[in-house]
Amino acid sequence: MKKLLIFLSVFFISFPAFSQIEQGQHIVGGNLGLGFQLQNSGIQYSNSGSKLDWGTLGVDYGINYHYVLVPHFALGAEISGGSYDGADLTFSNSDKTNDTVKLFRAMVSARLIANPESRARFYIPFGLGLNCADQDIEIDYSGAKYNGNKTYNSLGWFLGAGLEFDVGNSGWSWGLETRYNVFTYDTDKLVSNAPAPITGDGKRKYEYMNFMLSISKRF
Repeated sequence: MKKLLIFLSVFFISFPAFSQIEQGQHIVGGNLGLGFQLQNSGIQYSNSGSKLDWGTLGVDYGINYHYVLVPHFALGAEISGGSYDGADLTFSNSDKTNDTVKLFRAMVSARLIANPESRARFYIPFGLGLNCADQDIEIDYSGAKYNGNKTYNSLGWFLGAGLEFDVGNSGWSWGLETRYNVFTYDTDKLVSNAPAPITGDGKRKYEYMNFMLSISKRF
């Protein structure tokens, strides 16, 4: 037991010396994960006020590049996308609704790194830039039928938290990351020709969360 305690003490004291993030390094990475909406689409499809879900569950992915300005801060860019599908709601053989949203994002992004000297690092990712959302809806409910598609561009942003771990001493890392994402969508343009009771909710803030696995190479 005494030898084990001595080993653990030496290990954790020397742990940061195995690897560190340094000024001037480049970080190239990618992520893949799942996400879900934090509110409905705002598009009403029934007289009772029922509204479509736009992202009950989806897949999110992206690639990014960051340059380490100082050990605690890296600045760069990210290109990412996602495919989110609202749940199919089948009330009878004739009633059906579906809402699919495909996302493309090109953003300036950054990382605040809490402990750059360690092999297990906590960081805060955030970004701001273009969000392109293509929303496709299909409604066949109580005699009201409508198919619509509209692409809308807006300012989007995200804020998250991540934990990454070095693999060996070659600069490779893997990690876990979660993000809160926001963009805007004009629902009125999507349903401008829809029959009653199908209506939009104007320009609406869409929010969603995603949880991802990440991998990166530092050089």
